[in-house]
Amino acid sequence: MKIRESILSAAMLALTLSWGQSVLADDNSPLGQRPQPWQRRDEPILSARTTKQSWCRVVCYSPHVIHHNGKFRMWYLGTSEASRTNNMVMGYAESDDGIQWQEHPGNPVLTGDDIPWGVPVQTPFVKHDAVTGQFRMWFVSGDGVSRDAKNKIIGNDQRLGHATSTDGIHWVVDPQPLYPCGRSPSVTQIAANDYRMWMGSRPDHNTINGDLYANIYEFHSTDGLKWIRGAKPVLQPRTGARSVVYPFVIREGNAWYMWHGCHIDGGTFELFCAQSKDGTNWHVDHTQPAFPVAEGNQRFDSRYASTPCIVRVDNRLLMYYSARDWQREYIDAEGRTRRDGASVYAGIGVAELKLTK
Repeated sequence: MKIRESILSAAMLALTLSWGQSVLADDNSPLGQRPQPWQRRDEPILSARTTKQSWCRVVCYSPHVIHHNGKFRMWYLGTSEASRTNNMVMGYAESDDGIQWQEHPGNPVLTGDDIPWGVPVQTPFVKHDAVTGQFRMWFVSGDGVSRDAKNKIIGNDQRLGHATSTDGIHWVVDPQPLYPCGRSPSVTQIAANDYRMWMGSRPDHNTINGDLYANIYEFHSTDGLKWIRGAKPVLQPRTGARSVVYPFVIREGNAWYMWHGCHIDGGTFELFCAQSKDGTNWHVDHTQPAFPVAEGNQRFDSRYASTPCIVRVDNRLLMYYSARDWQREYIDAEGRTRRDGASVYAGIGVAELKLTK
């Protein structure tokens, strides 16, 4: 009897340890593969190093793309001040094919001057509301990062905000933030009065440590404005990762997928994909990236592949993402040569994945 109990216990332990892999093994779609079979383009579709617009000549990153009325629309962030600054603003671009983009001549379309309670614009997420005919945007702002005389971070104020627009260019920002602590919202509307959101957040809103980049929570709302956070994080770093940040969630078939970024030992940042049957209980192997950095140090995405945004068009997915290479020096707005040891978010890339159905 004891032998049978031991065998059963060992089997249950093996099932528990392999649960994350078994969920993926049952998924015969390309989304279940590691890495996933994304076909990436060799060059960025937008770049701080090639743009003719003056507002994003140092940083060009954090794209959010939707396909609406036959046109691709992108909201993205940039600055020409420095690689790390609270003066981050938002631009807009359009495309007929999702590859060739026309930057809006009136960029930037949203700055800190437009936000009553914040300074930088960060991690925009946009959807079109068919009922109201408006674009809705959830984004992050606040006082941003503050440092002492020794460059030590002493504050990191990032709050969830909301704005609306009739054309995606002219935005009206709500007068107050929606939630006191957040990073990179991913919003899904299940029904008329049922919204779900996944977003990085600190367990304790009042701390200023790195917990904002190590805990992804699930939120619920009836209107997309008043959010209730789950009691516990739904995703935290596992073996192989030092952070979890920038979630982007879609439902495909009978499963939910959450692409997210993780800092990896060696100075790289790669994209992983968690899978769930209900959007609450997630399974992921942080030793197997879904979208690793590109091989070869000369590639624009050879150090960071980050801030994923997934768009479905017919039977294919397009992933828009932020990228860093290994070039540490850059020229700031005053013409000075400066250095960032982690390099600079200088380009936005796109990759395509064909679905089986």
